[in-house]
Amino acid sequence: MLSSDSQIVEGLRSSTLLSFGFIQENIQAAGSYFNLKTINKELRRENTRLAYENFQLQDVLLENIRLHRLLQFKYKAGFEPVPAKIVGFSPQDFVTGFLLSTENIEKVHKNDAVITVDGLAGKIVKLSGGYAICQNLLDPNSRISVRVQRNRELGIISWDGGSGLLLKQVTNTVEIKEGDVLFTSGMSRIFPPGIKVGHVISVEKQDEQLFQRIQVKPAVNFNQIEEVFIVHIKSEDGPEH
Repeated sequence: MLSSDSQIVEGLRSSTLLSFGFIQENIQAAGSYFNLKTINKELRRENTRLAYENFQLQDVLLENIRLHRLLQFKYKAGFEPVPAKIVGFSPQDFVTGFLLSTENIEKVHKNDAVITVDGLAGKIVKLSGGYAICQNLLDPNSRISVRVQRNRELGIISWDGGSGLLLKQVTNTVEIKEGDVLFTSGMSRIFPPGIKVGHVISVEKQDEQLFQRIQVKPAVNFNQIEEVFIVHIKSEDGPEH
């Protein structure tokens, strides 16, 4: 067939090549789809890692401007993001949060922080089989030590009873402004420092109260997230956890 010049053979040859080309093109397309899925997963992992580093670098920049020690600063990340997918909500009588599934469940530990590219989502509170339960920031029992990026003031973040957060334990003498960004303080053994938690949307000073009422919008939209990353902190002085 390949060497013949007859019209019949030429037609068969063209049809054969067309069919073969169509099949090969679809096989390649299918392979590209699965390759792209893997590439996208790795890109999301890298994007989250870079976002976390960006959170810390913003904090570092302000610190160095304030202290004039830019050349003395040494930055080190020291964590490994483990990708996980939200497959459901946690039981309401247990904790407000999510049920997570990950292929690397052996790398996950209780109290590991859970983040997205936008900021802090919560922490791991329970492991069962191949699943993990994440307590998010809107859980009534959630408490997080944070620092105001602009003036380094410390406070405690907790649920406000609705869809937002409150910054507590900040006295009326401290200046807090709308738009102030809050990061994890690093004062806790659970959350590493420098993860964005949210920003201030309202400040109310009450004359008869010692502390201000400060409303905070979470950095993470808990109604939209589908995938998260579990932050496993590596310790230089001993076991990872």
